[in-house]
Amino acid sequence: MRASMIFLLALTSGMTLLGCSASDPHPTYPVSGTVTYDGKPIESGTIVFDPVDGEGPSAMGDIKNGTITAEVSAGDKIVRVSAVRTLDKKDQYGEAITESYIPDKHNGMSKHQETIKADDTNNLVIDLDK
Repeated sequence: MRASMIFLLALTSGMTLLGCSASDPHPTYPVSGTVTYDGKPIESGTIVFDPVDGEGPSAMGDIKNGTITAEVSAGDKIVRVSAVRTLDKKDQYGEAITESYIPDKHNGMSKHQETIKADDTNNLVIDLDK
């Protein structure tokens, strides 16, 4: 019984120490700002921040009415934007048809880079052309 209690106490202490010593190797920082396409705010979409060097995590945020909201680790990032809009057409089931309208040069093939700083002044202005 005594050995069981010692083991349980050691296990609990070890777990507590593990929880206290664990730190996030990639802390995130708030990113805000605006994003437009062809001079107009993107109504609804997503924005992805991929590390330029391939090291560390990627992050994704929302775009609502042209405003960016995200939490991103510091460093140089490739920015990828995607958005979908509803067309005035219906499919054969009567459902609204949507289309992705941001060109691949601003998404999968994006070369747009931003530097995210380790503070809370990451206010981006991103103007995407056709």
